[in-house]
Amino acid sequence: MKDFVWLTWRQHRWTIIGTAVLAVLAAYALIYAESAHDASFDSMPMSGFYGLMVQLVFGAVIGMFWGAPLIARELEERTYFVAWGQDVTPAKWLRGKVIVLSVLAAVLGLLVGLGDGHVGSQRTWSAFEAHPVVQMGYALFGLALGVFIGLLSRHVVTAIAATLVFYTLSRVVLSVLLRDHYLPASRAIARWDSTPVTPGGALEIRTGFVGSDLRPTGIPEACAKLVNPNSCMRREGGAVGTYVDFQPVERITAFRFIEFGVFALLAVVLLALTFRILRLGGGWRPSRRHRRIESPAVESESPAESVPAAESTDTAETAQSAPETAASRAEG
Repeated sequence: MKDFVWLTWRQHRWTIIGTAVLAVLAAYALIYAESAHDASFDSMPMSGFYGLMVQLVFGAVIGMFWGAPLIARELEERTYFVAWGQDVTPAKWLRGKVIVLSVLAAVLGLLVGLGDGHVGSQRTWSAFEAHPVVQMGYALFGLALGVFIGLLSRHVVTAIAATLVFYTLSRVVLSVLLRDHYLPASRAIARWDSTPVTPGGALEIRTGFVGSDLRPTGIPEACAKLVNPNSCMRREGGAVGTYVDFQPVERITAFRFIEFGVFALLAVVLLALTFRILRLGGGWRPSRRHRRIESPAVESESPAESVPAAESTDTAETAQSAPETAASRAEG
């Protein structure tokens, strides 16, 4: 394993150092903002804003500059003939590098998630992603996604661009469609003479009307056209009150670990597919045309060489027949 650590550091040291410097600066900015005493509580100093920007893109940085070039550069520059042609198999080579880079990415992700950029420390849904465990999951997912796309694309620039696109889409889809539903939502119901009351800091998911069985009911078309359908629903008797589905702020820690589990699982799936494709030879085994060693210079010279050879043969035959001709003339 020491050989893989040395090899990984030797080949990727400048990328690792640059990312580590970025993570340390972001952690310093976040901690400084959280402990600032010359600002009002829950405000965001500029240092906290810059730290949050790093948190937003850190997983993508890992995927673009660590994961994407890992295999794509070997395939594009055709150095895998040497790297994978010795006593180290492609799967063993990739496994050693992925282990080293995954540990480093997880540590730097933990470092980046040390603060939320606000003055003071508090639990709010708006700072959901500002947590060490969540950032660690994003970093591992970005690395696995970059490695997988790099194997498929076989070009560094293409792999970097595709990693950014698919990483962004994955984050958006999970945050918009899935995150609010990791656990069943709580529901607050109120009759017409009151309004639903939710705990402080709760994340409201949806609102609507409830029927006589206190279950959500649809809005008739006549009421849906109105700007405020409440009076119409109450007048028509289609509902007896309103409801609000929400996630209490006490669940934010559980949701963060679930988010980490989701992205860690995606990373495992992507790496498993990568190793599967690598073992089958897809995307990296050279074709027969690439394996054939051609020597056009030798082939182009061979016809020219054949002509002098033929001429020398004719010359030799002429030289041999010359004495015979002279002897026959002398006898005559």
